[in-house]
Amino acid sequence: MEIAILLISIGLIGLLSTTFLVYKPLNMAQLSMSYISGVTEEHHQGLSFKAPWYTLQKPEINMQASIIVTSGGILVMSWEKFFSEKVYEKIAPRMYETKDSILFGSWATAIRPRKGKLNNLILKTPQVGALMTMSEIDLTISDYLAIHDTTEVLHQKKVISDIVANLFGGKDEEAHSEIGESYGIVISNPKLFDLSLGKKSQDATEKLFVTKKFRESMEYLKDEISDSDKRANAIFVATEVVNKNIVNIEGIDTAISSIANAFFRTH
Repeated sequence: MEIAILLISIGLIGLLSTTFLVYKPLNMAQLSMSYISGVTEEHHQGLSFKAPWYTLQKPEINMQASIIVTSGGILVMSWEKFFSEKVYEKIAPRMYETKDSILFGSWATAIRPRKGKLNNLILKTPQVGALMTMSEIDLTISDYLAIHDTTEVLHQKKVISDIVANLFGGKDEEAHSEIGESYGIVISNPKLFDLSLGKKSQDATEKLFVTKKFRESMEYLKDEISDSDKRANAIFVATEVVNKNIVNIEGIDTAISSIANAFFRTH
């Protein structure tokens, strides 16, 4: 009889613990949502308390997951691997208009989930966060180069890198920024790796048209991000203009679809 009571007690304790406590393994997080108010709470590695009227939401989020947004597209890898394997040397450059010519610039930045804003990450999706980051960086570099002469900016990679970093709160990885909090991401290590005249070409007029078209698409993406149909069209136009010039050979469509798999675990 005593053994039966003990077993029942242990079972009840176990049941209650799963109702009130949430355990998350190393570097994993998950949201719970109140079915009364709709408010969400974050649960990170270790044990945390959960009110019984909160239910755990799928998916789990890998807080260490990172992707690299570059001038040539999106890479699902860590910043450390990006450097150790010298992938930065293979980034496809973007064409930018200066006051008197065209320059070719290659840049990259890393993004990962932002603690405290995971609800935004899930609602707006890491794919959109990555594309918005690309849009913001591209437009910032474009705006700066467009009002300067070519000879002025050829050796200003650090200056431009710092201007881009200030978009996201400076060089402090945990700095707060409007875009980072809005999309639930930490945007770190923005760096302009190269800025040059590129190969001499007789089709400068055509290249200038392509540059303007890409910029136009990115501005459209930024302005119309709330409309899913217009957003999809803007992404299509922008990625077609850059001609799927992505470092990973699968192309941008595969890269974008794999971002969620990198950040989320659904089982």
